[in-house]
Amino acid sequence: LGSYLTTLVPARGVILWSGKNYEKSGRFVAPGVRMVLWSPQENYLLTSNEDPDDPVACKVYHVQTGNLLRAFPLFPDNISKENAPPPFLWSHDDKYLARMGKDLISIYESPVMRLLDKRSLSAEGICELAWSPSANVISYWAPEANNSPAHVDLVEIPSRKQLRQKNLFNVTRCIMSWHDQGDYLAVKVTRHTKSKKTFYNNIELFRLNESGVPVEMLDMKDAVMSLVFEPQGSRFAMIHAENPNASKVSVSFYDMKKMVETTKKGKKGKGTITTMEKISELNKIETLEGKQCNVLFWSPAGTNIIMASLGESASGTLEFYDCDSKNLVVKEHYRANQVLWDPAGRTAATCVSQPIGGGHFKYAMDNGYMLWSFQGDRLYQQSFETFYQFLWRPRESLLSKPEINKVKKNLKKYEQQFDKADKERQRRLYLEETKGKRMERSKLRDVLGRNRDLLVPRRAEHIALLGGYDSDDEANFTTREVKRETILSTKEEVVMG
Repeated sequence: LGSYLTTLVPARGVILWSGKNYEKSGRFVAPGVRMVLWSPQENYLLTSNEDPDDPVACKVYHVQTGNLLRAFPLFPDNISKENAPPPFLWSHDDKYLARMGKDLISIYESPVMRLLDKRSLSAEGICELAWSPSANVISYWAPEANNSPAHVDLVEIPSRKQLRQKNLFNVTRCIMSWHDQGDYLAVKVTRHTKSKKTFYNNIELFRLNESGVPVEMLDMKDAVMSLVFEPQGSRFAMIHAENPNASKVSVSFYDMKKMVETTKKGKKGKGTITTMEKISELNKIETLEGKQCNVLFWSPAGTNIIMASLGESASGTLEFYDCDSKNLVVKEHYRANQVLWDPAGRTAATCVSQPIGGGHFKYAMDNGYMLWSFQGDRLYQQSFETFYQFLWRPRESLLSKPEINKVKKNLKKYEQQFDKADKERQRRLYLEETKGKRMERSKLRDVLGRNRDLLVPRRAEHIALLGGYDSDDEANFTTREVKRETILSTKEEVVMG
């Protein structure tokens, strides 16, 4: 929502800044703090000092009261400390905080931060979990074990009702990607042959808003390196290549809906009416080949996407692509390692930032950021000798999905209003910019007017001095029109008869 700005002071804790002038509005004691996690609705704040030996390494605070609600160790019980600790994940409405454990999911209910129903959710072999961005639904996957297939599960909270389970075979790994509005879930499945020497991919696509949560499978012969859904839409894009280490890749676009032509009978059975409707069917739109990107970034407004080549060994190529008009603009930001869209989707920032822990010398010449329009025009550039982080302030959407659809439907009507307002604004700016010129012109006209007023009473005296000749009388002049022709060049050609 963007109500607070958070600063971390490891020796003291976390400080909050808010209000019109960003004044200090809160402080949370968290010695050694290295990371904070806000709940989506900004009601709670989780801090972590990332100390595996500290039994209270992770703390959950209530933002308004500043009360410490609960503390957790960095690692759950029976989890190896050799790997990264399983992350805490907030539900979209702040009601629940979940963390993966060994064969279980611990779900804590706010604001008391006690286990939901005093017991964890059984999830044998769980490897990864994720919340739906718009509903209290958890997705997780577990590998094959004890002659049981691997599976992806969707579970509703707090009822613990299993909405869908998809069994998978010969699975090496799964990666889950949610649609921003929670309409779809894509699971990239890396599979192996019986010899486990050959790997291949397929995509499992769940439709959350349809009865029974139907699942479609998309087979891919290539290795899939990235898959990202379009916000505010039904499309997704993915990077794929025959070899995952290939320098040239393909980017394919798919739509979870397909436009079809439908024919209906007219009123009172007279004639037929043909319309175009969208149906729930996977539809391949296009494939762009020979790209150098390794990451995809959709605009939050949809339609526009940046295909970026990020990292030290990458080219820094930025390809701004409009999926509707098919317009492509290619730019470059050498050594860029971040792309961040603003919440409105009109401006994107590309950054070269350095780690806080050190090693900044190799970044010193390139540190900084560039701002780009969604069409690929560079708007601004700023360089720094040391540059650690760039963040856009989050903003809450002021319109619901039905309201957004209503605006799109009446876009032409709104365009006329906006055009009129733009013209009025341009006229005001023009009048303001030319105010000085108009004042000088008015002064000149006043001077000329006064001079004419002085000449009128002296006109007779002026004519008398010229012996009766009136130089202002047009009848005393003869107008003659003269035409003069000038030959600029000549060219002679001999034509043989």
